[in-house]
Amino acid sequence: MAKPQPFAGIPNRVNDHPDFNKLSGNEIRLLLWFAYQYKGKNNGKLCAVWSQVKHRGFKSQTTLSNAIKGLRQKGFIELSKGNALTQNGRTPNYYAITWEMVNDIPGFQMDLKPTRTALRTFIDVVDKHKP
Repeated sequence: MAKPQPFAGIPNRVNDHPDFNKLSGNEIRLLLWFAYQYKGKNNGKLCAVWSQVKHRGFKSQTTLSNAIKGLRQKGFIELSKGNALTQNGRTPNYYAITWEMVNDIPGFQMDLKPTRTALRTFIDVVDKHKP
C-alpha cells in the first residue's frame, strides 16, 4: 500500500463561503501556499516571503504584499507574529490560516495566542456570535 501523500487542503465550507468568491487570483494562489505549508501543528508559523513565492506565479513583491493584505482584510489569514530586526537581519511576518486553530508551537513566540478553536468557522451564523 502506498504511503499517503501530503496535500494542501482547504475545507469545502471555506471554498463554498461567499467571501471565497471575492478573492482575487493572486489571493487564492497565496492561500494555497499557506495551506501547503500547514502540516496540522504549525498554524501560526506560516510565512510568505518573496524568495518562497517568486517561482509560484507572483510577478512582484507588490503583488505579494497586496495578496497578503487582501487575505487579511477578507478574514482568511491572521498575522501571528510581526517581523523584527535581529542580529541576523530582519525576520519575516508569520501568519495563521483562520479556519484552523492557532497552535502552541514549542520554542516559537507569537503575538497571537494559541486557540482551542478556529479563528473563523466560515459558518456565518456561528461567526456572528464569536466575541
